[in-house]
Amino acid sequence: MAGFAVVGLGMGYNRAKLICETEGAELKAVVDLNAELAEKVATELATDWTTDLDEVLSRLDVDVVMVMTPSGTHADLGSKAARAGKHVITTKPMDISTAACDSRIQACDAAGVLCGVDYQSRYVENNFRVAEGIHQGILGRPILGEVRFKWFRSQDYFEASGGWRGTWKMDGGGSLANQGAHLLDLLCWFMGDAEKVYGETAIMNHQIETEDVGLAIINFKSGAKGTVLGTTTFPESVYFSAEVHGTDGGILIDDVLGGKMRVFGGGIEESLMAIENPAVHIVDDVLKALDTGSSLRVDGREGRRTVALLEAIYKSAHEGSVVGVD
Repeated sequence: MAGFAVVGLGMGYNRAKLICETEGAELKAVVDLNAELAEKVATELATDWTTDLDEVLSRLDVDVVMVMTPSGTHADLGSKAARAGKHVITTKPMDISTAACDSRIQACDAAGVLCGVDYQSRYVENNFRVAEGIHQGILGRPILGEVRFKWFRSQDYFEASGGWRGTWKMDGGGSLANQGAHLLDLLCWFMGDAEKVYGETAIMNHQIETEDVGLAIINFKSGAKGTVLGTTTFPESVYFSAEVHGTDGGILIDDVLGGKMRVFGGGIEESLMAIENPAVHIVDDVLKALDTGSSLRVDGREGRRTVALLEAIYKSAHEGSVVGVD
């Protein structure tokens, strides 16, 4: 039985519930600066609560700490947990800069603990099948990968919870860094490492520091191409999609979070359906890694890759030119 603690109960509430629902995992404590919220969740889930992270890090029955706080705090809190000997999982993105990601990776490596990022779209069964199928060559040589979302976010959304969303310091960007991080991670998973990118961003309909419209054209090291479009200015949240095709076939994932997809090319769907997904969510993934020594689906270095792409898109948008991806 692995003991978990969840830090941050806005985004972390659902993960705390998931731990309670997963065989082999036990929720030992929840942490939030809001004592009333922490006590409420702890009472509901029959666990301990505190406002003091150090109190949890000193507990011998806590093996894994899930950091579900604003993006700009992930590396600091994650590194602190690692130095206390705890396995560390953060919500997406890994942090707001590659420098911060590197510091957390180094802390986890030094402590010999797991370093992971919770991208829920990685555990959707059909998304896993597509990624594995691409890596097995089912689509032939990859040609083009595209991710797009058109969502609505109100001004109230950005002003809630202390107004950290849509800021460079805590969100690391806008529509691409927050909502779009899922899709950028998926694109890198499907297509591999990016080499160069050209990006444009704009603030069109919100009072925020960062962007509510973001676009990018990507050249991958494989020679394949990619595009990104993400906005929170659409009247409703209507789609969150990914598309990829190669020399032998193509796949349109119309609903990334639900896994609804259309497949084009003879025999490809049958090959995809034969692929089994060994981990159904982040807690399951962590338990398997602890039990068998397997790698997490998104470890620290994989999580860093999305942040590196984001950094390059924003740098390109600022400079108005094509830039390399670190």
